[in-house]
Amino acid sequence: MVVGFASADDCAVKPLTSSAAKWGKRLFIGCIPIEATVDNVQLYFSLFGYVLDVYLAKDERKMCHSGSGFVTLSDEISAEYTSQKIHRILGQTCQ
Repeated sequence: MVVGFASADDCAVKPLTSSAAKWGKRLFIGCIPIEATVDNVQLYFSLFGYVLDVYLAKDERKMCHSGSGFVTLSDEISAEYTSQKIHRILGQTCQ
């Protein structure tokens, strides 16, 4: 079931480029399938480097995550490389 509309920007894997350089290893992940677990996301992104942490934002109205979250990789080079790729998690495409 598809509810609403997600733009290409909503479904992107983006490095957080805040003024704090220490967050250069953290990626925002959008359009994560509702069926995906933390283990699914960690396993997928471990193909690009060592995954330090995976956080999936909780949806208070449902008993699952909201379809977005963060992945923290161990180094900035892996994070930058990963952010430039198109990804498929459980068959759903994200950029």
